[in-house]
Amino acid sequence: MTILEITIRTIAGFVTLYILARILGKKLISQMTFFDFVAGITIGTLTGAIITTKGLMAVKGLYALALFTLLAIVLDVIALKAFRGRKILNDEPTIVIKDGKFLGQGMGRARLNLDQLLMQLRKKNIFYLDEVEIAFLETDGTVSVLKKPENMTVTHKDMKIDSPSRGLAQTFIIDGQVLENSLLAAGKDMEWVETTLKTNGIDDVREVTIAQIDVQGKVFIDQRKDQVDL
Repeated sequence: MTILEITIRTIAGFVTLYILARILGKKLISQMTFFDFVAGITIGTLTGAIITTKGLMAVKGLYALALFTLLAIVLDVIALKAFRGRKILNDEPTIVIKDGKFLGQGMGRARLNLDQLLMQLRKKNIFYLDEVEIAFLETDGTVSVLKKPENMTVTHKDMKIDSPSRGLAQTFIIDGQVLENSLLAAGKDMEWVETTLKTNGIDDVREVTIAQIDVQGKVFIDQRKDQVDL
């Protein structure tokens, strides 16, 4: 293949892959099922083959890529709309711990060994099995845990402490630039920004890395000079 042909194929493959990825929708890596993972790898492999395989016509390759993506979308729709289809396509969570005891049958079905399960528990700050009432291996490979009541974290509600919400933080300055929409949402104006900066000993907005305000009016400002070198 000539450089021009490789360039054209690469651009076509990149654009097609980007469009198909947007069509497939947003899904966090941690939320992907095993099939989602395999489908993503397959789509990437097909794109690579379209770009580098000399004997493969680009149009046919792009058709195969679009068809595979369409099939993946169809399966996603079936899983979304039909409960039975979802159970068949995505499987269902598996109980791996109950009342502090490993369930060998569930772990065997999930092909999960003790070391892997203990690692997942440590990531959730659980170091003792007797703290666990029940644990599920989810279809995306993560472990969900319900602690026994006596091991649950005490909340402000449990202690009858009134904790007013800070609401959604409005970031009104990023990299020295004032975000007018966020400022408007917070019910503030430029005059307030200038006054707030001066109160904090800041003469130039460009000195600010980020500034936020919560619904209670509490302001957080991080200056460039405050950044820590690792």
